[in-house]
Amino acid sequence: MNAPHIKDCVLLIDKPTGYTSFDTIHSIRKKLKVKKCGHAGTLDKFASGLLIVCLGWTTRLVPFFMGMDKRYIATMQLGVATDTHDSEGQVIAKSNAQCTLEDIESCIQTYFTGEIMQAPPDYSAIKINGKRSSDRVRKGESVAIAPRPVHIHKITVLDYDAKRSQLTLDITCSKGTYIRALARDMGLRLHSLAHVIALRRIAIGNFSVAETMTMEQCVELSHKNIGDMRGIYTPFRALEGFGLIAVKQDSLIKIKHGKLLSYDDITHETGSDIFRVVPEGTEHLVALAVKDEKGYRCKKVFIEELDKIGTIK
Repeated sequence: MNAPHIKDCVLLIDKPTGYTSFDTIHSIRKKLKVKKCGHAGTLDKFASGLLIVCLGWTTRLVPFFMGMDKRYIATMQLGVATDTHDSEGQVIAKSNAQCTLEDIESCIQTYFTGEIMQAPPDYSAIKINGKRSSDRVRKGESVAIAPRPVHIHKITVLDYDAKRSQLTLDITCSKGTYIRALARDMGLRLHSLAHVIALRRIAIGNFSVAETMTMEQCVELSHKNIGDMRGIYTPFRALEGFGLIAVKQDSLIKIKHGKLLSYDDITHETGSDIFRVVPEGTEHLVALAVKDEKGYRCKKVFIEELDKIGTIK
C-alpha cells in the first residue's frame, strides 16, 4: 500500500533472528534518516517474524497495535530447562519424563485455553522500580514478577517428535503473553521441563508476515520504489480494522481545538468502538475518536496532519 511520505508511515518488517527489536529500529532510523521510529511489540533476539515499525508521527499509533492479538509458531524442547526459557539461556535442569501426544493435547485443553494467569520470565523487559527485570537478574539480584492474566485463544499442535522430544505449536494469544513462559509452564504441567528453541511471529491483528518486507528491502527504500513494495501502509490503511467517520471540511477546525464533533459534522460513518477521522472524500487520518450520546470525542488528534490541510486556521 502506497505511503504519501516514507517518514510518516507504518512498515511491516520480517525481523531476522540474531537481531533485537531495538537493533532493527536503530538500523531503520539510521538508513532512512528518520528522527522518530518505534516498534509495536518486542521480538526476542532468537525469534523472527512480523515486527510493526512506525515512522515519524505514526509512533503515536503504537499503543493501538500493541493491543492486538498475536500469532506464533513455536518449537519447544521438552526435558530441558534454561534460565531464560529459550535456547540462548544456560541449561539449569534436565528431566527424563516422557510425554505422549495425548498428554500434550490434554494439557493444552486443561491448562492453556482461555484466560490463564502467567508469570512473565525473570529475563524480560518488565520494569521493577524503574529498572528492567533482566538487568537486575544479570546483576545477581532476585526478582519477583507477579502473575498476570493473559488470554490464549487457540493452540494447535503442528508436530510432535517424540524421539527428540520436540513440540511445535501454532499459538494465538492476547497481548502480554510470553511464549517462553508458556513453554516453562507447559513443561511443568507435563511433569517435565521445556524451553523454546525456535519462535516466529506470523500475525499481529489482521497483519500477516506474508505482507512484510525484509530488512534489506527496507533500508533500500526510496520515493521512486515506494509504490512497488509491499509492507508499507499509510496510517489510514494501517488501522483498517477500526471504524471510520468522514468530517465536513469546515468542521475540521473543531478537531484542532479539541471540541466535540456533533452528528451534523459527519457525512459518513462505519464501524464502532474506535473511529478513524478523515476529511470527507479523503483517506487523510487526522484523529481517532470514540462515540458517546452527544457526538464524537477525539481521543487522539494528529496536529501534524491537520496542519497539512491549508483550509484550517
